Amino acid sequence: MNKKMPTKRQWIMILYLPIHFAWYFILEQTITTDYYSIHCALDNLIPFCEWFVFPYFSWFLYMVITGLYFLFNDDEAFERYLLSMFFGFFISMAIMSVFPNGQDLRPTNYNANFAAQIMKLTQQFDTNTNVFPSMHVVGALSAWFAIAKSKKLKSKVWLQVFNWLLCVAIILATVFLKQHSVLDIFAGMAVCAITFFVTYKGYASKLLTKFENAITKKKTT
Repeated sequence: MNKKMPTKRQWIMILYLPIHFAWYFILEQTITTDYYSIHCALDNLIPFCEWFVFPYFSWFLYMVITGLYFLFNDDEAFERYLLSMFFGFFISMAIMSVFPNGQDLRPTNYNANFAAQIMKLTQQFDTNTNVFPSMHVVGALSAWFAIAKSKKLKSKVWLQVFNWLLCVAIILATVFLKQHSVLDIFAGMAVCAITFFVTYKGYASKLLTKFENAITKKKTT
């Protein structure tokens, strides 16, 4: 059985990851105290619930497992998934770069249970800045939409129900853990509305093709 390896086109997309991480690290180091605080009245009505820490952290596995499945089983879905997610991350980071933001919603006291202590430790390295739009929302919705639109997976009812429930739980976790304001959620959804249109209408793929051809021509000259 031959092991499928990423194509050159797929590597071009994957290699955006180190750029994203470097950009985010720079913002985390530069935007610390001088930021616009994101807040709305609805935030005050949402209680802190430490048990949402589990769906919150499932975000990482959700995105990675989705990406790996499509990489080895569905090239078209993989491309649409990565393009929509990375385009969404790019828009979010661009907004954070020109509009430094954060939130001041985190509790000062935590319960003594296991989940609360995990969240307390998490918030020591996961800062309260660079929250608008929520990249947690962008990533979760990108995975959800890719699975929902997949030709190979759309007929699996149990998976689609689980996919929907997990995505909703992750988004709710961001506000119940006081990691984000409700405004961050709506902004993340707005970003996804743009990226889904651009990606699933084929515009992003055409742009990627032009970029790939430009690289190929540069190597041959």
